[in-house]
Amino acid sequence: MTGLLFCFICRVLLFREIAALVRKEFMLEFRQRHALAGIVIYVISTVFVCYLTLQRVDKVATWGALVWITAIFTVFNALMRTFQAEGQGVQLYLYTLVSARAVILGKMLYNALLVLLLNTFSLALFLLFLGQGITEQADMVQFFTGLVVGSIGLAAMVTFIAGLAYKAGNSPGLMAILGFPVLIPLLLSVVRFSLHALEGLPWSENRFQLLVMGVLTVSAVLLAALLFPYLWRE
Repeated sequence: MTGLLFCFICRVLLFREIAALVRKEFMLEFRQRHALAGIVIYVISTVFVCYLTLQRVDKVATWGALVWITAIFTVFNALMRTFQAEGQGVQLYLYTLVSARAVILGKMLYNALLVLLLNTFSLALFLLFLGQGITEQADMVQFFTGLVVGSIGLAAMVTFIAGLAYKAGNSPGLMAILGFPVLIPLLLSVVRFSLHALEGLPWSENRFQLLVMGVLTVSAVLLAALLFPYLWRE
């Protein structure tokens, strides 16, 4: 009974720490609005250049590829500064206040919300400028579900990779070198799921890819929660 009570208290404290860290990230983002504005301008300019170049996209595969290419670059641009904004002093201060597991899970949760918001905005722009004829046979509810799960998975993986790159000296190219091989399985599942959704296939024929995306996302979160505390001690 005492052990169960102790575990319950530890989980409550962990959730409180995660909530406080997410609130801290939102406050920092609000104070540094120029960084977020730069990413939003990047998304708008990318979609507008695609519109000026193509005018109309008839193939669903091409349209889906453009959406996810924009999403991938948005993820890396948005999350590359996950640990860069915090100096060594801030890291040491957090080390005395909260657990390492709360730090990585808090950053993952905030980054997932940020990436989901940006990718939803990007999807809305693609539908506005290049959506003619694409949504006629597509299952957009299914496509948006894939966008949500894929965005959360990408955010979780890239957040952990950003932590590895930060501890390894924060080399500019290290995050991309580490990130691309790790993201390949998730990207394959996301692209296949999105293509099937755009082709109008039913959920029953597409649920395996959604299951794979969910398993990869949960695995990334669990690995980060288990391994990051050892990494943060260095």
